[in-house]
Amino acid sequence: MINTFDIYQNPSLYDDQYWWKRDDIEFYKKIIPPHSKVLELGSGTGRLGVPLLRNDVAYFGLELSKEFCNYTRSKLLNEEHQNQIIHGDMTSFKIDHKFDYIFVAFNTFLHLLTNDKAAQCFQCVKSHLSDNGIFLLDIVHPHPSFLFKSNNKPELVMDFKDSANDDIVKIYEYCEYNHETEICDIIWEYRYQKHVDNSKQFEYQMRMYYPDTINRLLIDNGFYIDEVYGDYDMNRFKEDSQLQIYKAI
Repeated sequence: MINTFDIYQNPSLYDDQYWWKRDDIEFYKKIIPPHSKVLELGSGTGRLGVPLLRNDVAYFGLELSKEFCNYTRSKLLNEEHQNQIIHGDMTSFKIDHKFDYIFVAFNTFLHLLTNDKAAQCFQCVKSHLSDNGIFLLDIVHPHPSFLFKSNNKPELVMDFKDSANDDIVKIYEYCEYNHETEICDIIWEYRYQKHVDNSKQFEYQMRMYYPDTINRLLIDNGFYIDEVYGDYDMNRFKEDSQLQIYKAI
């Protein structure tokens, strides 16, 4: 029987796995001016935080995983920056700062499985924004090809090198979508090519948020939607866009 594990307790493996995710860095550097005070919710391993700090942004990161927090702090030489990586939950945080920008990147928001949790997050965001503050939310636009995949047919979704074990890992995905809850039950099998005994699986859930739901939740929680982009080049959102990136005030 294959072992289960939690990728959010394995920050170095997470970094190896997402070595390719770079396409949004310039988007955030372009939209967030230097010297802005910024909070990222679900800040992960500092993938965006480190380049924003290098761009003279006053960056704070909120992260639920203690392992990820410690790992991110280890990347930062400045003690003040280390102290700005905060362990906490994006649905119930309270920080003694107001921010010019708050953002949630790369589908992190999809871990909030209900409208109530989403609303709690939006309320926390609203209370931590400065008077002219901007909220950025980056999530996938649900596509039928994803939602109607068969759970019995695993799909190769990525491969990467596990640097700690010097091995190539192929991730195969099983996905089952519940049309009533709009939640995907997902299994990722990490299949090691040389050290087969290292193979393991990660089980998690993600909520698929449709544009009408996000629009309603943002407005109901006091936001005005200024722009919706469909990609990191800031083209307007269209029905066939792969992403939905909200800029709300």
